[in-house]
Amino acid sequence: MNQINKKEAAELFRLRSAGTLPHIDINGTDFTIDWRLKELRETASPWNNINLKNMEMSRSGEQYLCFYDTVNHREWDFDPDITAPPENVVLLEIPYEVKLDPYAVAREYGIDPAEFISDYPIEKNLVGILKPLTESGLPQVIAENLQKLGQGLSAGQQSDDQDYTGNRKIGR
Repeated sequence: MNQINKKEAAELFRLRSAGTLPHIDINGTDFTIDWRLKELRETASPWNNINLKNMEMSRSGEQYLCFYDTVNHREWDFDPDITAPPENVVLLEIPYEVKLDPYAVAREYGIDPAEFISDYPIEKNLVGILKPLTESGLPQVIAENLQKLGQGLSAGQQSDDQDYTGNRKIGR
C-alpha cells in the first residue's frame, strides 16, 4: 500500500471508529450501510430501506442479491405466481458484509477492528451492480407459471378469466 493509500485508509478507519457509517451507491442513489441493523437506508429518505436479512447470497458467497425496484429504491417483493416481467425491476448485486462494513463485522464477532481492517480494508466508493432480469431465474419462473396457466385448456380455448393474449383479466 503506498503512502497516499495508507493515509486514506487511516482516515477511513478514524471516521468509522468515530461512528460514521459507510455508504453505497445504488443506481445513483446514496444508501447508508447499517450492518448492526442489517439494512441499507436511503440517505435522503431514511424510512426507505433494504433489509439485508432478506437478500440471497450469491453462489460465490461474495455478493448479496435481490430484485430491486429502480423507481421506489427498494427491494421488490417477489410474487411466486408472476406471469409477466415487472416494470422498473432489476437484479441488484452488492458486496457481502466484509466489504460493506468490515469494522462492524469485526465488532460483531469480537475481533479487534484495527487488526481485521488490516486484512479487510474499509472501501470508500462502494457501488451496487444492476443486472437485467435475464441474469436471474425470474424469466424461467414466469415461463413455468404461464405454462401452468395454459394446462388443462385445449388449443384455441381460453379460460373465462383470461383474454385472447393469455393475460388474466382484471375486474369484471
